[in-house]
Formats: sequence, C-alpha cells, structure tokens
Amino acid sequence: MAVNQCRVDGVSVSYTDTGTGPVFLFVHGVYVTGALWKDLVASLGDRYRCIVPTWPLGAHEPVGDADLSAGAAARRIVHLIELLDLDDVTVVANDTGGGLVLTALGDDSLDLSRIGGLILTNCDSYEHFPPGSFRHIVRLCRTSRRLGAVVLGALASGRGRAFFLKAVCATAVPRARQDEIFGQFATNSGTRREAVRVTASLDPALTMRAATAIERFSRPVVLAWGTDDKLFPLDHARRLEQAFPHARLVEIPDSSTFVMLDAPDRLAKVMTEAVDAR
Repeated sequence: MAVNQCRVDGVSVSYTDTGTGPVFLFVHGVYVTGALWKDLVASLGDRYRCIVPTWPLGAHEPVGDADLSAGAAARRIVHLIELLDLDDVTVVANDTGGGLVLTALGDDSLDLSRIGGLILTNCDSYEHFPPGSFRHIVRLCRTSRRLGAVVLGALASGRGRAFFLKAVCATAVPRARQDEIFGQFATNSGTRREAVRVTASLDPALTMRAATAIERFSRPVVLAWGTDDKLFPLDHARRLEQAFPHARLVEIPDSSTFVMLDAPDRLAKVMTEAVDAR
C-alpha cells in the first residue's frame, strides 16, 4: 500500500489513501500509528475512501522542534482536511484522537464546514483527557522530560506493550501487528522523547472548553462504543450522546478501547450504515 506524505503546520504527516466514495478520515491516539485501523479499513472494502494518517502523537518519524501540543494536533486534523481539499468528511476517532477532535470543535479559529459527521469510538472527553489511570504519566512528563522518557521507554518494551494492550484490547494482538501498531514508539528513542512533549500537553481544559461547541454541533454523530472498557466506560458515551444534538450510541459487546482490533467487522458495519443513511 502506497504511503503519501504532506506537510501540515510545519510537520510531515504520512498517510494512506485507499478506495473511492464517501470519505473517512481516521484519528488515532498516542503512541500508535495509523496501522491501528488496518483491519477495519480492510473490512470497509473499496466502496469508501479511507484516509489514514499517522499523526505526530508519539509513534511517528521525529519532527524536531515543531509544535506537538494537543491544541496543535487538533488544528492539524482540520488543516489536513483543507490541504487535501476534502468535503463532507466523516472523521473517525479513537482514544486520545477523540479528545483531539473534540478540542478542534472547541477551537473558534477553525472552519469545521468540511466535516460531515463524526464517528467516535471509545475516547477521551470532558474531564477525562487523559483518563484517570493515565494522569500520573502526564504529570511526570510535565515535571521531568528525562523521567518521562524513562517511563515511556518502559511502556515501549515488550512487557510494556503487552501491559498496554491488555488494558485496551479484549483480544490478543499478534506480535507482527504490535510492531505495526506501535511503530517508532517501540524502536526510536528520539520519537519517545517527542512523545513526552505530546503527553505533557494533554489537558482536560481543552476538552472541557469544547462543551458548548458539542451542544451546537449540528451534524450526525455515532458513538460506536466497546462495552468492556474500563478506561472509557459506557457512561462517557452516554454523556456525549445526551450533549450532541444528533447523536446515536451503538454498543459493541466483547470490545474494549481498541474496538477496531476487537470487532473490526462490527465497527465497519456501524460506520457504513451511518454514512449510507446520510
């Protein structure tokens, strides 16, 4: 599969662009690459155009002194849509990526008119940016970049990745897929040092600031939520469902945070039904 490159707000972003038809743009979370969505994109087939970036969120090629903050990452999502001249885009987000999409909604400097709808899988929202169990790592990365890099190095180890995946997946992930998913987070100490900067910037003030924008968002939203998730339980999805004017919650059983790994076929069905109904 060909990998494209473009420059967005001073950062080179790699992405794949496959299929034709209604457009899905995917936004993953920290420490993983766009390969997280690979099984889901295969389940969608060629009837939809799937644009899958590896965002600079900690598993990317090092970018140096560029702004890697959560606010900049949120703006980058919208600016990539503009750069690729996309219209009526359905943005599909997971984990930290959902928090970034909500942050973009709350940023009055952004033109969101090209976004036709949202599909949010288990993700950050409101005061959960990051979720509670991850806040200690954020504090450490803010206090000391050196110690933050040590902690992220441990998380990038074989045991660390196994611990991480056990927390976010209901099913086992083969080693080859792990290598794809974690990318340079697992192999590049320079990337992990930049991941410290990303981590330190996660701030619930950004997602709380989006609360009124969520209530004004007029396009359709589907909350495709794995039900076996301790990081982002169903109550988080129900709160979003009540706040968005045109939201629908679809529960996906036997799935956790990474629902695209646990139930790619089921998630693909939810997504295609949502887009085809528009």
